[in-house]
Amino acid sequence: MKGNSTVAVHARATGRMTPIAAAVAVLAMGMAMSAQAQEADKPENVVTVTGMRASLQQSLNQKKNADSVVEVITAEDIGKMPDKNVADSLSRVAGVTTTSAGSAEGSFGENEHVQLRGMLSQLTLTTLNGHTVSSGDWYGPNIAAGGRSVSYTLLPSDLVGRIVVHKSSQADLTEGGAAGTVDIQTRRPLEFKERLTTSASIEAAYSSAAKSTDPSVSALVNWKNDDNTFGVLAQVFSQTRKLQRAGSEGVWWDKTGATYPDASLAGKNISLLSGAVLFEQERKRQGGYVEAQWKPQSNVTLDLSGFLSTVDAKNYNTNYMADLINPVNGPGWNGVAVKPTGSATVSGNTITSIFYDKNVFGPSSAGAFSVVEDVAARPDAKTDSKFVNLDAKWVVNPDLTLNGKLGHTSGSGKTKDVGFEVLSGWNQGAGYSLTSDGIFVLNVPGGDKFVKAGGGIGGWGSYSESDDKETYGQIDADLKLESALVPSLKFGARYAKHERQLTKLAMTLGAGATDEAQIPDSAVGNYDANWYGNLPVNPTPGFRPFKISNDYVASWVAKYANFNTHAYQQEFDIKEDAAAAYLMANLQPTETISGNAGVRVVRTKMEIAAYLPGGAPTYSQSFTDVLPSLNLRADINKDLVGRFALNRGMSRPEFGQLAGNDLQDLQHTGVGSNPYLKPIRSNNVDLSLEWYFAPKALLSLGFFHSKLDGIIAYGHSILPYADASKAGVIANYDISAPINTDGRLNGFAAAYEQNIWGGFGLTGNYTYADGKQTSKLATGTCNGSASEDCSLYGTSKNSYNAGAYYEDDRFSARVSYSHRSTYKLGNRGGADYFQSANGSLNLSLNYTINKNIMLTVEAQNLNDPLLTVYKTDTTQIAGVYKNGKTIYGGLRIKY
Repeated sequence: MKGNSTVAVHARATGRMTPIAAAVAVLAMGMAMSAQAQEADKPENVVTVTGMRASLQQSLNQKKNADSVVEVITAEDIGKMPDKNVADSLSRVAGVTTTSAGSAEGSFGENEHVQLRGMLSQLTLTTLNGHTVSSGDWYGPNIAAGGRSVSYTLLPSDLVGRIVVHKSSQADLTEGGAAGTVDIQTRRPLEFKERLTTSASIEAAYSSAAKSTDPSVSALVNWKNDDNTFGVLAQVFSQTRKLQRAGSEGVWWDKTGATYPDASLAGKNISLLSGAVLFEQERKRQGGYVEAQWKPQSNVTLDLSGFLSTVDAKNYNTNYMADLINPVNGPGWNGVAVKPTGSATVSGNTITSIFYDKNVFGPSSAGAFSVVEDVAARPDAKTDSKFVNLDAKWVVNPDLTLNGKLGHTSGSGKTKDVGFEVLSGWNQGAGYSLTSDGIFVLNVPGGDKFVKAGGGIGGWGSYSESDDKETYGQIDADLKLESALVPSLKFGARYAKHERQLTKLAMTLGAGATDEAQIPDSAVGNYDANWYGNLPVNPTPGFRPFKISNDYVASWVAKYANFNTHAYQQEFDIKEDAAAAYLMANLQPTETISGNAGVRVVRTKMEIAAYLPGGAPTYSQSFTDVLPSLNLRADINKDLVGRFALNRGMSRPEFGQLAGNDLQDLQHTGVGSNPYLKPIRSNNVDLSLEWYFAPKALLSLGFFHSKLDGIIAYGHSILPYADASKAGVIANYDISAPINTDGRLNGFAAAYEQNIWGGFGLTGNYTYADGKQTSKLATGTCNGSASEDCSLYGTSKNSYNAGAYYEDDRFSARVSYSHRSTYKLGNRGGADYFQSANGSLNLSLNYTINKNIMLTVEAQNLNDPLLTVYKTDTTQIAGVYKNGKTIYGGLRIKY
């Protein structure tokens, strides 16, 4: 058997790296020294990264030697790019895409979830040193969604030793990644070369949108004794970032009635609330990671690690909206629509320009207001993740090695989400027009003044809190055999007990909360309508919309908002037990062919306590999955490697898909749940060629196919729910609920890397993924109609990365661009939402003053892309956003 096949990153898992990454945030970059190894007791396998080109070579070596289809990123790769969390690093890998948003909320400026081969992030399992990690979210709808995918906002890249992306599965990998698995591996104390290693990073981050410069620091200390039998690693980090996002939103799309006064506009899509949006957030990530490694005997290694990361993410979202609800539905909602002023324009079935004059909004119009300003206050939004993990390794004899893992992980997310809403009096009319970029140009003359005309203060809100926790244990054995065909067997078992709870408290307002007379003039200011990135503008020169201050809104929330009533229809408690066992044979049929074959058997039991209209209070499910896998690699010659992989994977439904709901009370739409969902199963085939035609060089081409059984689609139904905005009155809601159906994914990925000349090099990759739902649903959007959309949620057909780098003894530079085409975000109220094509340009510059000190300049989103979310088709804009550029400058010190 070839020696190099044991080095690889294949999930043969000879070497375990301890809990991941992540530590907490006192700020960035302890990357300074990255020693990483496949096994601590095999020094020939230790990887020491000394520069960008060296790290690229190490990544290629590990990829080449792997028995399965993997991609590898080493610590120096991360350190040489402006990667502020692990998802940023992964965005440059072939076949990997990232998302910074869920359904329709738009991007918040940081990558949050990772997708493999264009499939939803829920089909990618993320592990830290081979174990699971719990996390939450800070944004209310995402808290309610109950996702299983780790929120990468909690995982700074500072702690990472390397990242291994398993595109093909094998029996010894924890189940849950139907599309693949990302394993983030940390440095281990005994892997460092020096007895004492310290490093620190101090940075300042400038946001072009927020016009704010914020600090970021991190520090790492690693000590080990002289005989290399005991070591301790500790890292802390703190990262602060102020965000501002300019936005333009179509908050409420509806249709004009069949008897609309202007017959040419009857039955057309119209935006009843069109908003100019200002999102402001201060985000602080901090925490720490500690690990102790001990070898009490030469054949025994114990490793105890702990991690805590918290993100405080208070935020305010001001949406200043042109209000056309009353003209379209009739003043006072009397059903008698009003004809618009002048001529409107129509594109397809969508009204793209319309205006109603001031007469529609006069005092006689019984509550018709031309402007609505809604400030969503989330003053205490936060999320956290933590774990304690114990790894043990015992080399029983030269032929048998045992590995054990025992740990507990938990995560939470919580936020108040309160809407403070005022209506400004009739002024001089209201309307909108849509630009070619999908930006709503608001036409609200006089809307720079807040006119108190009896609308009062509207208030809606809730408190959401999720708790996610898992206790797990596993044991693995490696047994060497006296067989040329099967040199070794690996077998083991794992048990995990998981629980996810969602608590939702409805808001009630104290006496006097709705009196608009209490708003002092000092709380009413203005902000530029064209304040950033040409979003959104008003035709009136110098127009500045009025703005109720965030401080006043926060004081109003503190004084009047109470959260003491359970919103039972949205709460859930899910208990899940998973037991798994596996057997895997490492194969060496010839001198040039190696691989592994195995099977993993998993039993999952669920107890779901939740509310569904007309349903039972509790639901029970159990299912068994048999997951075979085969991975083969062939050394066609010394530079050419061929691979074939065949496996069956599975991913369990999101917790929020099984229970709970996310309701939009204003529009009476929402996303429901289905406690009878089954896991998503995938039958996957991979075939690839990799040509290592020069040192630090690769040209590869791979084809993949997945047959998907149980992929999630959304049916459409009308269901009764309590309307929290109207004191719990039962109303009919247009609900999208998840359903298991069938699908398939076909695609290919090509990659190129090469050190061209001197210190110059190029990297690039392209992935094509064609994902389709193959079973049609009469109540879904893939239903056999002319306008059906059968693409898979989350799948971009085209994605690519292109980059160039230069490095010499003192200076290094790297520029990269990542792009993905349009993809389907999600479904709400029977309609699909899409994210437009977008890309990001990033830059990194480093100058080494001496062996201990390095200066860094890094930049993210240099092109400041326009991010567009639309409903059903490109004329119904849900939101257009810009987050701005971020420039980082700092100092890294290492001893």
